[in-house]
Amino acid sequence: LLMKIATTKTVMLARHSACAAQRPQQRLARGSSVVRGVVQQRRVQPTTSPARSSVVSFASRSVVLAAAEAQKISAKDVKALRDATGAGMMDAKKALQECNGSIEEAKDWLKKKGMASADKKQGRVAAEGGIFSYVHLGSKLGVLCEVNCETDFVARGEKFQEVANDIAMQIAASPSVEVVSLEDVSEEMLDRERKIEMEKEDLQGKPDEIKAKIVDGRIGKIAKTLALLEQPFIKDTNMSVSDYVKSATAEIGEKIAVARFTKFELGATIVKEEKKSFAEEIAEVTGKA
Repeated sequence: LLMKIATTKTVMLARHSACAAQRPQQRLARGSSVVRGVVQQRRVQPTTSPARSSVVSFASRSVVLAAAEAQKISAKDVKALRDATGAGMMDAKKALQECNGSIEEAKDWLKKKGMASADKKQGRVAAEGGIFSYVHLGSKLGVLCEVNCETDFVARGEKFQEVANDIAMQIAASPSVEVVSLEDVSEEMLDRERKIEMEKEDLQGKPDEIKAKIVDGRIGKIAKTLALLEQPFIKDTNMSVSDYVKSATAEIGEKIAVARFTKFELGATIVKEEKKSFAEEIAEVTGKA
């Protein structure tokens, strides 16, 4: 009996040892299969599809090309365009990029771009600028005018200086002009003119409604002769002074405005005595006047 018990224990110990020896190998085998499965799964399902890779690659190339294109625009060309147009630095750079570095084409690009937003700029505050003068040949007629812009940089620019001098010359060439815009025309003066027009003979006998329309049309024409911005521009009569100022606003990129002006005419404030004729002087001397 003792011999059987000892033999049974020996067999059980041997089986236990064999099982213990097999467990690490089984675990290792299971781990290997898991690793192989993960590797195969990664091979079957790549993280990035070929189409997405091509899109990313194309976008990267586009960014690089855009950066290279931007680097072609030199600071010298940007400064030259700003000096010629008075445009801001970023606007000037963008215009040169759009026009492949051509300064002349960039000027036209800025002008076209600005015309669309020129009216929007009229609501801005223009407190910079300068006082400009024009003295006509012979020094018998002179003009002082204030022309405004938004920044001191633009005020020093060649284009703004040209616009301001053109406006001063325009004032000197417009003898009937008294104010800047139609809004500045005196209502009292217009009322007096309206009464005079209503009493003219060519309107007598017409219905009051028709007379009123005719008189309004005549008063409107009178008001336009007094307003600077309504005059034909002396350098291009196909456009008004108002249109010229808007085009300058579009090209420069800032609001341009005429604030006020004064005209000086030689002898205008001097009261001259009426010159007597030779016969009247003789009669006065001889006492026969």
